[in-house]
Amino acid sequence: MESESSNSAHNAVERKKSNLAFAFFCMDKDRARDMEIFYAFCRLMDDIADDENTGDAEKKKSLGLWRAEIEKAYGGDEKISPLGEEMRGLVRRRNVPKEHVLEIIDGVERDTDPAPFETFEDIRKYCHGVASAVGLVSIRVFGCKSPLAEEFAESLGYALQFTNILRDVVDDIKTRGRVYIPSRELEAFGVSRADLLENPHSPKCKKLYRFLYFRAKRFFNKSRRLLPPEDKRALAPALIMWAIYEEILESLARLDFEIPEKPLKISKPKKIALALRAIRESKKTSPRLRHGKAAVLGAGIAGISAAVKLAREGFDVSLYEARAQIGGRCASIEWHGARLDAATHAAMGCYKNFFSLFESLGAEIPEFFDRAKSMQFAFPGGARQTAAYPGENAGALKKLLAFFSYAKIDGARDAMPLLLKIKLGLANARSGETAESYLARMGAAAKSVKNFWEPFCVSALNTPLEKTDASLMLKTARKSILKGGSEGVLHLPNRPIADAPGRAKIYLEGVGAKIFAGVGVSKIVFQNGSAAGIETAESGFVPYDFVVSALPARSLKKLLPENSELAKQLGGIAETNVSNIYFKSPRKLADGEYACLVGSPLHWIFPRGKAADGQYIYGITVSASADALSKDGARKLLDGELEKFFGKTEISDVLPSTFFGATISADPQTEAARPLAADAAREFSNFRICGDWVQTELPCTMESAAKSAADLSL
Repeated sequence: MESESSNSAHNAVERKKSNLAFAFFCMDKDRARDMEIFYAFCRLMDDIADDENTGDAEKKKSLGLWRAEIEKAYGGDEKISPLGEEMRGLVRRRNVPKEHVLEIIDGVERDTDPAPFETFEDIRKYCHGVASAVGLVSIRVFGCKSPLAEEFAESLGYALQFTNILRDVVDDIKTRGRVYIPSRELEAFGVSRADLLENPHSPKCKKLYRFLYFRAKRFFNKSRRLLPPEDKRALAPALIMWAIYEEILESLARLDFEIPEKPLKISKPKKIALALRAIRESKKTSPRLRHGKAAVLGAGIAGISAAVKLAREGFDVSLYEARAQIGGRCASIEWHGARLDAATHAAMGCYKNFFSLFESLGAEIPEFFDRAKSMQFAFPGGARQTAAYPGENAGALKKLLAFFSYAKIDGARDAMPLLLKIKLGLANARSGETAESYLARMGAAAKSVKNFWEPFCVSALNTPLEKTDASLMLKTARKSILKGGSEGVLHLPNRPIADAPGRAKIYLEGVGAKIFAGVGVSKIVFQNGSAAGIETAESGFVPYDFVVSALPARSLKKLLPENSELAKQLGGIAETNVSNIYFKSPRKLADGEYACLVGSPLHWIFPRGKAADGQYIYGITVSASADALSKDGARKLLDGELEKFFGKTEISDVLPSTFFGATISADPQTEAARPLAADAAREFSNFRICGDWVQTELPCTMESAAKSAADLSL
């Protein structure tokens, strides 16, 4: 057995330097003494596993002897080592379960195994042994009483250890040849051991570090939700540890994840300040926060956004999606050797919440979207007119009045005075007024309606002018093209955005969330004004503490009680369709980044690269489409319309798709029926809704889906 130096005084000098030992000063004498004994044991186990002068077999043998020693400590009064004897007294005084002490030995023993960690479950199990089990023993010494204390200790242990892993990632591989990141996660970010060793500050390594930050932060937030108010004073040492380690984590983020080779440390004055603040906090009363298991139903943009938010905030998330893969309408297809989105998904600069979702997953926006330089308007007969977007370095006034660039478009010049009035709030719509009626009342010229207002309305709201709610159209204009700067600039996908859910999957599974793709929810079980859980065909009833629906309105309505006020409200929501047509042609048609086909039922054309045979692929968007397009019907429509704009066009292949109920209608009746997120909470205490159909004062878009999730009250 490893020799000891003066009973529990093992490595006393080193122990006093640690963050754990630093936290003991606020404890009473007897408890502090027991913590010193326990810490001496933990430190000795670490030293055995970390001893560079001892082989792995010998380390395992020493740890095995200590495992036997602990068994004896919990047995009779058989003579054991001095430290073992002190541990015997401690575990009896504090009623410490044996399995927690043995889990610590199991955890440090993993460091004697050179095999890499493969999955999150592997690293979670390791962290449980070396950190969470330590916390589970500590709360016995602290004198915690609440049943929540054990969950809190386990969660905080993960938070501390995952912070250690991020802080030490460079030092661990350079000095010990160890990597505490699962192989599957390294592969997902395209990072090798060689990258961590030779180029640890590369962009791909930093993306990995941001993910590790997300994981550690998630467990700090979970701990915050689990902190039992009645045990706050007893947990003062834990709160000190928490404060120090969360400061380390945030310091690494402030360094933009330039992880130092020597592990970052907090200065002693800073530690003292953090400790005093933590002690003050331990004396304050605090409300009990919502916590536990959360189910998210539907894995489109809203569902993924909600699941990521809930996971980050500390809930144990299960994400359900009836389709075979997550992403909702963000799906990809292979066509003639090109990988394409199932439909063209463009985003505007004002899509702040949508872009934030990408950024929260460590994705740079240019990874998925290119900022368009201009917008082209194509007219029958071949005429082209271009409105240039303001450059990123344009002056403030030019950015503010960017919408004046549309004055170059035939007919749109007549719209400028009205646009300026709308921007200044001097031309508001009446309640229930349609966009067509509003424009007539404002005296809008026919050509401006045809060449500007109709394309804007159909593209932004997927509803024709004669049906669109005028107030919503004006709000949309103010938040996009009238906002100024890059708000009204279109961003075009440079790769399928269906790849983004894959990144979300990494983040969610990397914190232990469960993803059930191909599993539809057949029932939400409501009891006594709250959601008790859900039912699926595969698993029957599953209880949850919190349920979020990110399902389409029509799907949710079927799962609500018939007498529900929310269900009645959803009955007033109408839907509209969108059709997408991919076609292949040997001829290059559009010379811009994209174009509006003015006056055509084919509203937009987007170049989508080349097919394997070198021919050009184009995507056509038909907003507010009525019926499904057959292949022959799509070809006939293309033949007639494209000739008007581009001359006789050879089409070698066509792939039409119609997405039924792709958006909700932007008509006044539907707009009035859109529920606020708070409507669900008022009816069912632990039930929330999100989706592009929820009232966000935005039209039914990817941005409204993301915003509804970002605004979730927890």
